[in-house]
Amino acid sequence: MKLFKKKKDSKLLKVKLSPAEMFYTNALSIEALVNVLESKNILKKEEVLNEIKRLGKERKDKMEELNEDIRKSK
Repeated sequence: MKLFKKKKDSKLLKVKLSPAEMFYTNALSIEALVNVLESKNILKKEEVLNEIKRLGKERKDKMEELNEDIRKSK
């Protein structure tokens, strides 16, 4: 379990979270942020999803390139 610090009344509390709980908390925070930005017409969810897809493809392509370089160096 990892520790997560949460502010309450100017004091820091230590809260133990499992990796799954940390992932879920992070996902909820990101969703909330996107919802607020969309409600203020700053961005659209579709733009965020397209950027996530673009970054995922970019990362996948880079990993394939690195794996190919490793295979060639052997």
